[in-house]
Amino acid sequence: MASYNPNYFRKGLLPLLLLKLLREKDMYGYELVKTIAAQTNGTIIVKEGALYPVLYQMLEAGQVSEKKVPYKKRMTHIYYHIEEPGEQLLQELRQEYLNVTGAMMKFLERREADHE
Repeated sequence: MASYNPNYFRKGLLPLLLLKLLREKDMYGYELVKTIAAQTNGTIIVKEGALYPVLYQMLEAGQVSEKKVPYKKRMTHIYYHIEEPGEQLLQELRQEYLNVTGAMMKFLERREADHE
């Protein structure tokens, strides 16, 4: 049996988390990582190796767009912005998350009640 890895659950939440934050305001990559960690009290830590492939997929699908903004000397931040297809995906992911979470809570409660 494979050992437990909390990232099994958390990886699938990344598009939902990113789109939710980008709905609130445009952000650059490091800002997204820090905000997710802060707003989940450190429960969800996103590494750049996981962040950028998801952002690039969303860029290719037209769900987000990017804008380069100069930062300091010879540096730029790339800000990501949610687009209409991203808004639609956010609603779908949110509903799916709520459906799955509700079903899992019922399942776990039923199983625990069976053992009491």
